[in-house]
Amino acid sequence: MEWHVFLTVVFVALVALMFTGLPIAFCFMGVCFLTAFLLMGPFGISQLVLGMYDQVCNFTLTPIPFFMIMGEVFYQSGIISRTLDTLSKLVKKVPGRLSVITLLGGGIFAALSGSVVANTAMFGSLMLPEMVKRGYNKSLIAGSIMASGALAMIIPPSSLAVLLGSIANISVGRILIGAVVPGILLMLLYIAYVIGSCIMHPAHAPAYEVEDTKGRELAKAVLVDIIPLFFIFFLVTGLIFMGVAPPTEAAALGALGAYVLTAFYRKFSFKLLIGTLVSSLNVTASILLIIAGSAGFSQILAISGASRRAVLAIMGFSANPWALVIMMLFIVFVLGFFMEQTAIMMITLPIFMPIIIAMKTNQVWFAVMYLICLQIGQLTPPVGLALFTLKSVSPPEVTMKDIYKGAWPYVIADILAVILIMLFPILATWLPGKI
Repeated sequence: MEWHVFLTVVFVALVALMFTGLPIAFCFMGVCFLTAFLLMGPFGISQLVLGMYDQVCNFTLTPIPFFMIMGEVFYQSGIISRTLDTLSKLVKKVPGRLSVITLLGGGIFAALSGSVVANTAMFGSLMLPEMVKRGYNKSLIAGSIMASGALAMIIPPSSLAVLLGSIANISVGRILIGAVVPGILLMLLYIAYVIGSCIMHPAHAPAYEVEDTKGRELAKAVLVDIIPLFFIFFLVTGLIFMGVAPPTEAAALGALGAYVLTAFYRKFSFKLLIGTLVSSLNVTASILLIIAGSAGFSQILAISGASRRAVLAIMGFSANPWALVIMMLFIVFVLGFFMEQTAIMMITLPIFMPIIIAMKTNQVWFAVMYLICLQIGQLTPPVGLALFTLKSVSPPEVTMKDIYKGAWPYVIADILAVILIMLFPILATWLPGKI
């Protein structure tokens, strides 16, 4: 069977299974086991199981449960309310003030949770009612909340970055560090859009009187409610950057620090401990199943020879590395309209990474742009997770039309960020180069 026919059959089978509602991991496993049996018989299935086991037991995956614990601790403890109160004292007379506060809060908590769904739901519950009350444009409200949640996919600690590193066999620590500057760039682009939009259309964010806060009181609020959060960020990203701890140990310290912080704010309880551990265990188990399915898919492509022949065909399509990188990112962008992010990684990375290696392209640079293209899929219909997460916590007057309309400016900002990183690779490679 020709390689392109093989890939088409496998892809159609995967999509057909996904439409049945079967979890993504089991869709991949089902197709992989059937294909392995058809190619090699019972021996193929045993080899497939061994390959999946080896991949799931990979030590590079151990930061994932700790990142999940961090996110659950901050989500369930409600510490974010204190931080948003302090941010509201810091941000005064700025156009689109509440949207700017939402994006700043999203940037801070993206560095602590790594969960798009948790961040979107959290900011939707806390900031949406206040912005509706102040008469903000509903599309502006929806867009800023979804963008604040989507930052969690880029700014470390991002569990998706760990998953990407595992599937693509790239240093997890370097991806996490490499995403710091692009994550900040994205947040600044989002804030610039909000301020610019509100200057051009003042009615979208009506001004209101803001209570002035004395300098001493403001300094105390920052010291108590914001500085400790940056200490957690230092425990994770800072220690990796300094070379003091690898990702696993840094993630463990971050999870421990999150519990210590809840004790500092007098929010720690046995119920919180059990709830966060159980929730993180459920998510971690799902991720490991996804990784097992991805490993099986990679094996099937290797056994059939489809991945090698696909690489040769794509390499023959153009000798220009820039054209190939743009084509790969465009494929991820298009797939984001129809597929979930983990499924996109599982399908594309086994084919893309040999090409990146053959071209001797900086893998961290490509991985960061790839992550941003995946993030766009969170904001685009019909399967964007951030869209439906926000709708689930929104009042009836915020319609799906408002949510779709609010998301597009941030999709454009993401595309602009990818172009900037492509033109100036140092944005993604400078910090990892300092490790």
